[in-house]
Amino acid sequence: MDIKSPKVFETSDKAHADLFNDMVNVLLENDQGLLEQLIGHIQDTKPHASAAEKKKWNESQLYKITADDGKYLISVPADKNIFDAIKDKGTCTFIASPGVEDSPAPSNSYLRGIQTVGQNNIGTGFAVDTSGNAYYFYYNSNHISITWTRLPTIAEQDKWNNGQLYKLTQDSGTRKLIPDGVDLLTLPPGLYYGINNRLLNNPDPTDTGWFNYDISDSNSGRKMIIAVASYKNTMWFSTVHTDGTFRGWKRVLTDAEAKLNWKYPTIGNGWKTYQSEVNNDYRVRVAKDALGTVTVKGAIAGGTLGDVPAFMLPEGCEPVAPFYNLGVASSTGGFKGPQYSRQYIATDGRFCIQSTSSNTEFIVVNCMFKAKEG
Repeated sequence: MDIKSPKVFETSDKAHADLFNDMVNVLLENDQGLLEQLIGHIQDTKPHASAAEKKKWNESQLYKITADDGKYLISVPADKNIFDAIKDKGTCTFIASPGVEDSPAPSNSYLRGIQTVGQNNIGTGFAVDTSGNAYYFYYNSNHISITWTRLPTIAEQDKWNNGQLYKLTQDSGTRKLIPDGVDLLTLPPGLYYGINNRLLNNPDPTDTGWFNYDISDSNSGRKMIIAVASYKNTMWFSTVHTDGTFRGWKRVLTDAEAKLNWKYPTIGNGWKTYQSEVNNDYRVRVAKDALGTVTVKGAIAGGTLGDVPAFMLPEGCEPVAPFYNLGVASSTGGFKGPQYSRQYIATDGRFCIQSTSSNTEFIVVNCMFKAKEG
């Protein structure tokens, strides 16, 4: 585009003509400059702003969360409070000086935080003070102050600080397997399992099953071990004293084991069960309790005296040593006063009626003794 130059204005009043011509020249110079800029803009190869970019700029959020330099937007001095400073500000960053009335920080610490808001006068946020403590906060439209909660809470911090760090189990919560040959007395506190007879100082060398072991210790060096046979459902406990002395294993008995399981041995050598007129049950019965005490009850009659057995004790009920018992005998047949019989229980299980002070019409077998260990 060419800019045409107008004719020079001429008049007899040269002064006025020069003023007018100077003005026209200025206009022509400005037009020439604008033309050059338009031509330069048209020839510029760099892309111009698109409609999408213009829309993005036009719809951008103009509200500031921070100051222009990226620092906090709101500063709360010591004579003000945080609640009044931020309650109507929406999302923002802030700093509170030491000594601010509603700051949760120690009195000598600054507090820096950010607030997020869903609607007017409702706020939540997070803050950290210069002493290294963190907090979250909230307030609602009907509140007149901020509610602060330290992170973590004091209760949680105390729980972690006072927590027991030593592992009693594996990470999965299961017991630890004891390798074969390990001495149970050397294990640290914890929950374990292993094959009983493959471990040293085990509760029962004859038991080849799996056992669970609970080992605890005290500050004074005492140790307690509880062992449970998983298949047999039996329990032992032991202690190690402060001087290192192992107190040995003790078996825990149950009410079920305290019940007697009576067995009825076969009577021989002419003996038979005594029959009374009131039809009482006088059958000979034998039982051994969990502590190894054998009980024999019953009444017999009419058999052979001497070292021949009236009956044999069940296996496992034999006495530790030969055992002699004095039993009631019949007082009939002209005998006066209490009568007795001498009874011999051999270590091979023979229960013999050796002699009687009267006759064999009524011989009571009623005794208790300790069985030998099997």
